[in-house]
Amino acid sequence: MKYFLLFFLSFYSCCYPQIQFSTDSSLSYLKTVSVEIGARPMGSMNEHRALKFGLNKFREFGLDDAYLMKMDAALNDHTGALANTSSGIAVGVLKGTTDRIIIIGAHIDSASPFVPGANDNGSGSAVVIELARVLSREQFRHTIVFCLFGGEEAGLHGSNFFVNNFAQIDKVDLMLGADMADGGGPLHILIDTEYGSAPIWLVQSAYEEFNKLGYSGLCYTTHFFAAMNIIPGSIISSDHEPFMSRGIPAITFTSDLNDPIHTPQDDFAHFEPGGLKRSGDLINNLVHRFDNNIGNAKTNDYYLLQAGNRALFFPLWLLCTFILISIALSIAALLIARKRRFEIDRNRKTRIPALKLFLIALLIQACVWLSENLFGLIKGVRFPFPANPDLYILLGFLAALVGIAISLKLTPRMNLSKDPYRWYFRAVAFLLILILLAALSDVRVAFYPAVSLFLLTLAIIAKIPWLKLLFWILSPHFMFRLFFSEGFSFLSRQSAYSFVPPIWVFLMHIFYIIFFSLWSFPFLLGFAAVYFDTKVNFLWLNKWKTRLGISVISAAFIICAAVLLFIPSYSDEWRQTIYFDENVDMKTENGILRLMSSEFLRDIYIDMPEKDTVITTRERDIVFGEFSYEGTPWIQLNRKVTAGGDSSTVFDISLKPRFTNTPSSFTITYSSSVNKMEEISGNYITNKSYNAVSLKWNYPQDTTLTVLIHFKVINADSVTESIDARFIELIHPVRIEKEMTNINSQTIIRQSEIIKR
Repeated sequence: MKYFLLFFLSFYSCCYPQIQFSTDSSLSYLKTVSVEIGARPMGSMNEHRALKFGLNKFREFGLDDAYLMKMDAALNDHTGALANTSSGIAVGVLKGTTDRIIIIGAHIDSASPFVPGANDNGSGSAVVIELARVLSREQFRHTIVFCLFGGEEAGLHGSNFFVNNFAQIDKVDLMLGADMADGGGPLHILIDTEYGSAPIWLVQSAYEEFNKLGYSGLCYTTHFFAAMNIIPGSIISSDHEPFMSRGIPAITFTSDLNDPIHTPQDDFAHFEPGGLKRSGDLINNLVHRFDNNIGNAKTNDYYLLQAGNRALFFPLWLLCTFILISIALSIAALLIARKRRFEIDRNRKTRIPALKLFLIALLIQACVWLSENLFGLIKGVRFPFPANPDLYILLGFLAALVGIAISLKLTPRMNLSKDPYRWYFRAVAFLLILILLAALSDVRVAFYPAVSLFLLTLAIIAKIPWLKLLFWILSPHFMFRLFFSEGFSFLSRQSAYSFVPPIWVFLMHIFYIIFFSLWSFPFLLGFAAVYFDTKVNFLWLNKWKTRLGISVISAAFIICAAVLLFIPSYSDEWRQTIYFDENVDMKTENGILRLMSSEFLRDIYIDMPEKDTVITTRERDIVFGEFSYEGTPWIQLNRKVTAGGDSSTVFDISLKPRFTNTPSSFTITYSSSVNKMEEISGNYITNKSYNAVSLKWNYPQDTTLTVLIHFKVINADSVTESIDARFIELIHPVRIEKEMTNINSQTIIRQSEIIKR
């Protein structure tokens, strides 16, 4: 019998060899999702079509079960926001010989109605669908569950809903995620959450399997994610997080941070197909590896550094030990430096220690951060860097040199102390404060100023001048890598596409100048200590402050700026974004036309029935026209109100809204003027407060929507019903054009009406 089984298995494997992941097949799925279906925001009809497409593929591949897990209300665990929706998760089940489960998942929605979402995340969905085809021909111990999550872009809604409602969630051993699979850059791993990091056995296995496959480019952005630990509610998240919050080991693979995600350029034309097979092969190998043997640890805490194609894991206790060694060494160096001090009493009292040197730090940082703004004004743009952010780092560096040269010209008049101990003492005190504050957030963050303190201490202890200089040059590297990290270009572009009022832009620049002056201050103090300790003219500083030196540095800055003048600020891939709103009052049917952008509103051609016009202004938020709408109302409300009571008023409202077009969002709010609302109940309530209750929908699909709401208002008080509906269609025909620009248009219809007894 044993030999018969061996013969049968051998015959079966010959007739049915392991199916390979196909780039062509996955690319065809991606084309369907991102081109034929298109943008797929949560709750939209396109998201429904995409989920149904994935579901049909699961059934076509012969999975044992395939179904849609419906999600009618989306609760964001991070913000607590609730919205009525019609989203869900497409689930395909490949039964194994046991009931233990491995999840392979990706979100299928896109960021907005204007984003096709080819890379983010049509590509990850295509990888999951193709893996369902590949793995369906094999038998596994684990049951493999394939998930296409809706609503990730709106706040991880789909994966949160799945984790909270999947009946067999306690049987899930592992989750493998695919969130973007573009092949134009490296493949990143997402392993960090507020609940801990993915276990070492899982991360190490990912590196090993990736290297076995012969691919190159798997990476972990150490410094970027360390910086994200400082920010509450990190902006980098994906569908592995809800699983890790449940104690399920999970990891997500994603493509380059510099891809144009969350823009209309995240389309099929800009997608590099090679990444599909890379992600698919890696997840395929991990499924086979872990089918028989999964590690015990659910999460681990460590600091991950990458050396070539290897991952190095440093336990947090080791970081703590290094931090303590750095502090102890610095204190020892302080005692040594204190014995060598020669200015015991300078016959004056400094009210604020090292204030003059801090003013120099402010001057240098002002040159750095204002150089981009000055250059942008000359070039006539608000943000000159989206197409080539790295080139503006060079501009900022040269601006810093200009600031240093000016500072060197001023320092002889400041009567600065020449005692190294004074400067080193202040540098150590400053870094110790930073270490303490960072440790309150995360020991991995505290590691950065600790490394700087260690290197600065070596600069003081060293006897050879050039070695002192080398240690000082290295000392700020780690601390500045936190902010000028692997994700610097990504964060820069995010700021360029975020619309904020001008006053906030001004305040943000003041904040940057002060913050980075404080961040760089210990190294300025450290340099003063090293400089006066050696009495050597490091880096020919005496030449910098001469007229010739200042002229050469300024000329280098001007030449760099002149070159950048001929490099476009925007490109086919990175475009300006203009938001065009048609705001309509539903009662008066009068509307205004409004343009907003983070960039200057210049050279914009507008084609309207009344007249054509060209707008050129340095404003970023303008109202340029008014109109009246006399057609069929886009929203029709069939309302029935029953109200009564003596000292308090009880309201029972039945509301049936009807829409000409499906709104992208629809919100109804009932609010009293001052008094408290009590006994609130209803079928679609999403938010309650002291004197208001709101009901919100994303893409309401129900054409027979009936809203029932009951509440009581303490004392006799008026109640206002407010309607806010947003449509991607325009109610008034307007065409807007500008080169290298995305136009995101919407109609906003509002109405406020007092509901009486």
